[in-house]
Amino acid sequence: MPSGKFALTYTVKNESRLLPPGIDYHLAAGCSRIYVFWDNTTDNAPELIAKYPQVIARNSFTPDELSDAPTWLKKILPAWKPDLDVRKIANTYNAALDAAKEGIEWLGSIDADELIVMSPSEPRIEDHIPRYLERIPAEVDQLLMLNLESVPTSAEEENPFVDCVYFLNRFPLTEAVWRYSRAVLARATRSPKVIAWYDWLFYELRFTGALKRMMREPGTGRRIPGTYFLGYSSFKSFVRTRVAPDFNFATHSWKPFVRSPRNLRAGNVLHFDMLDASYFTAKFRKRPPERDIFYQRFLLSNVARNHSPEEIRRFFETYIAIKDADRIARLKKKGIVAEICAPSALLRKLADKSTSVAS
Repeated sequence: MPSGKFALTYTVKNESRLLPPGIDYHLAAGCSRIYVFWDNTTDNAPELIAKYPQVIARNSFTPDELSDAPTWLKKILPAWKPDLDVRKIANTYNAALDAAKEGIEWLGSIDADELIVMSPSEPRIEDHIPRYLERIPAEVDQLLMLNLESVPTSAEEENPFVDCVYFLNRFPLTEAVWRYSRAVLARATRSPKVIAWYDWLFYELRFTGALKRMMREPGTGRRIPGTYFLGYSSFKSFVRTRVAPDFNFATHSWKPFVRSPRNLRAGNVLHFDMLDASYFTAKFRKRPPERDIFYQRFLLSNVARNHSPEEIRRFFETYIAIKDADRIARLKKKGIVAEICAPSALLRKLADKSTSVAS
């Protein structure tokens, strides 16, 4: 009998600000089990989540614990220490095995700055994810959920998952043309800088400058060509745990190993990639400097690392946040921005319930 029972994995470092509300949201949305893997965490997140009986928390799996790993995983283990993605992959693979033993049908791997919503227009968001998953045809192995990138409206948010309700829409035909033309350019040049500038020009023309993504580094004035996606432009996934060993997990989704997964595109991941100036700073400072291959992220990393908090705040307010309500309204009218309030409303409801219980 089809089941919508699902689990989630997080591999996190110093995410005490976002992890508890993210857990609250997903438990209310119907999650049965959450696996949290600490990746050199030094903040108080472990203490904050100790109250959740549905959460299993431990340090990331080490290569010594992975002697029985499949061949695809063993091949990448030499990069375990320097590469967060390798640790995340190992953690998620082992969580899939554990979830299958618990009788949990589905497993998703997300980051602390993400929330899953199966339908932006979902009228009842409590327990909505398992109600959706149990309707997925039995032959489907994996659900691919497009990310929707948040649009911050301030340089400082007290409750980011609650306060941020605007997200960039996805345009499949536009993206298909962009990816194809970008691939042609990538064959002609190996320059990440050239490709980044192409990304900026493509979306600047497509949306006639509506997003105004051209940024300038404080002090130097160096231009940073910000494209439509400041974060990632793909998706995250749910996999059926009983067939996960047939596949190779690749950070965002499961790929062919024993066989190819049968995929279905449905649902969304709300990605709060740059929710405010302080998170922007912490996010880029706590990770190794971005490689030049990710040219836009490399330049944004320089901003976070090389400038004062006040300079970063002004940069964020000028180029990343959209504070003008009229401009938000114009972007909504053009279909570029969508307003998604259900997750925010659920978290407000949970907060109100917690306050009333405490008093």
